[in-house]
Amino acid sequence: MKKPLKFFLITDTHVYARSLGTDGEAFEKKDAYGSTCYKASESLFDAAADLMLKSDDINIVLIAGDLTSNGEYESNINMSKKLQELNKKGKQVIVITATHDYTSDARFPNRVIKSYKCQGGREVETPGTERRELDSFYGEFGRAQAMSVHENSGSYCIKLQEGFRLLCLNDDGNGVNCGYDEECMSWILNCIKESRDAGDFIFAMTHHPLVPPMKVYPMISRRDMLVDFEKTAEIFADAGLSLIFTGHSHIQSIRSHTSKKGNTIYDVGTAALVSYPVPVRQVTVTGETAEIKTLRPKSFVMDGQEYSVTGYTKTRFDSTIYGAIEGAKNDYERLAAILGGISIKREVVDNHKILMRTLGNIADRLTVKGAAKLLMVKADIRGIEKVKIKDLFAGIFRGLYAGEKVIDKNSREYGFIRAVMERILIIGAKAGVKSLDGKENREKIFEIADDIILPGKYDPNNITIPLK
Repeated sequence: MKKPLKFFLITDTHVYARSLGTDGEAFEKKDAYGSTCYKASESLFDAAADLMLKSDDINIVLIAGDLTSNGEYESNINMSKKLQELNKKGKQVIVITATHDYTSDARFPNRVIKSYKCQGGREVETPGTERRELDSFYGEFGRAQAMSVHENSGSYCIKLQEGFRLLCLNDDGNGVNCGYDEECMSWILNCIKESRDAGDFIFAMTHHPLVPPMKVYPMISRRDMLVDFEKTAEIFADAGLSLIFTGHSHIQSIRSHTSKKGNTIYDVGTAALVSYPVPVRQVTVTGETAEIKTLRPKSFVMDGQEYSVTGYTKTRFDSTIYGAIEGAKNDYERLAAILGGISIKREVVDNHKILMRTLGNIADRLTVKGAAKLLMVKADIRGIEKVKIKDLFAGIFRGLYAGEKVIDKNSREYGFIRAVMERILIIGAKAGVKSLDGKENREKIFEIADDIILPGKYDPNNITIPLK
């Protein structure tokens, strides 16, 4: 019988080298428009490393891409040194890189991203990293021990221990969309077949989601998914790949796709280490099941001062929600920057400024009682009358990203939200908005809303997944 495989997994560390500047107006602007804690990024990684080092029986650490803030050369230097330290202390580190880890790629000369450091009130260009240089930083962390390598994509297959193989899939794609070309897909399927023929269990790690972390995700930002994700999920499931770990969305989620032939693949999406809730996955795979637990470091040290991980990052996350409301009221640049951090395109703001301002003002001042009165909705709001709409929104989105949804169908909060939505849909339909008219359209809207608000089929944080 195979010995179970145990490992830790983190993703989206987005390390920003402190040497690039973390003081002054330029950095404050960079750090203020989202929940990504750039100033604390190195310290949060160190806290997660300390947590993983406390375990004597788990010696493998997987990292699913976006290791650095934006491909700054100094950030890649710092990150590779941190991984070397983990190796020296007995952890086998296995990484893939992603689009935030380099600034240029010889394959796609038009894809050039500039890296910046912050000096006082200015952002000053700083050396970036070419994609071909990534192997010098991270090649020792997995690829050097690979059984097979797909050179063009940088993907590789590694045997982690007897009976278990891991596909480390770089999904940079064609410079525009993320995914695998025909040659790479052929290599992937061959690796899966060879593993199954050898009697080994094989699973995968890639950066971009294979199964949407929420139903609306492909609608608002399809390019943040693997391109042709529906087709790819079918191919992977039918080839015998039942488990894949992903990142990028910064959402803690576990979703599945069952192919037309009845084969299921589970996508375990892990939220970013650099923002709330700072998750560290602890995974035990037997081949029959995957037991997933979520750990969090309790504290971190920055500039000689100790901070609560949850307290610091939760405050930053909530400030994003409240900042978006303030931006909707009077600062569209701020709103666009915040929404861009959660994959909502700039044109959504530009095309709906009046709506954004209206919603911002309403969300800022209105209480549940006020909203119920304004919209003339009938709902049981006892105990939540004085709750501000913006606080309700903040709780919903925090719960979504952390996988900690606290609203259920029997709660007064859900009853109120449902009643408000029904009222808004009726008003919109009467105003001539065709997409809000008709029972089928309204049901789809409610289905999307429920997917955001209510707990899903799988516990995103702690679960045992059946793989066969």
